[in-house]
Amino acid sequence: MAKNLSIRKGNTLGTCHLVEEILGEGSFGVVAKCRNTETQKSVAVKVNKGQEGVLQQAISEIAVLKRMRCLDRDICNVVQWDGFFFDKENICITFELLDMSLRDYMKEQDRGFTVGELKPILYQLATALASLHSIGITHMDLKPDNIMVDRSHQQLKVKLIDFGLARPVSALHQGDCIGTLFYCAPEMLLGAPFDESIDIWALGQVMAELAMGCWLYPGDTHYDMLRYIVETQGQPPDDLLDNGSVTLKSLDEIDLIKSMLTLDVSNRINAQQFLVLNRVHMVDKSLLFQQCHCFFI
Repeated sequence: MAKNLSIRKGNTLGTCHLVEEILGEGSFGVVAKCRNTETQKSVAVKVNKGQEGVLQQAISEIAVLKRMRCLDRDICNVVQWDGFFFDKENICITFELLDMSLRDYMKEQDRGFTVGELKPILYQLATALASLHSIGITHMDLKPDNIMVDRSHQQLKVKLIDFGLARPVSALHQGDCIGTLFYCAPEMLLGAPFDESIDIWALGQVMAELAMGCWLYPGDTHYDMLRYIVETQGQPPDDLLDNGSVTLKSLDEIDLIKSMLTLDVSNRINAQQFLVLNRVHMVDKSLLFQQCHCFFI
């Protein structure tokens, strides 16, 4: 991909972004570590191919990023966006440079995370989602690959990245099934109406993966995913297509993981409620294994 885009170390993107390293590649194009020769600042530059579909996605991503300007990026735990520029026919989006993805950090640790390690990570991610949802944005592709780790702080800090699939809640369409299969909510897999609560389902999947070191539902197809979900949690409710307000029980009765992974959308906890509950309650890791023992014993 980098070769197809003629991007390699030593190239200059736009007028002043000197490529120092290719950080990653995807269907959209490449992400490169660049040094701004005017400011001497190192940044991450997402180079989107100048193809029609990719171009439209890049334009949509920039629209979402502009809408996010009202958020305090550090408090909200989302990546800092520094603007965009053109390199020939390709749109380049500039972000702050972060250490490594949570996926790579998991591989480096080569073990499941402890409850003590999970709590700050999940609280930061819930803060990011609550912030996005408060301005009507759905991320659509929450997964360890799209979470970056910053190890320069005493406590592990994470930030949410990649808004290429993000869209306003008002622009969500029934029948769309985008994102990464392992983290897709059942209502999306079923072609039912969905809203920003799909991000909370994905957060629950990330929590399970961090704790166990593997996917909770490792299906290869929509059918496989739904089969795993049904075998673990039972049939989806008849009123899956209805959206209602969440009614929380007392703290002693709440299992945070189940609250994020409930099939009934009307009873799925939202990000703000997660933040309130997580200040005083943290699920015991053993409950997670108990819930999923049919796959992992």
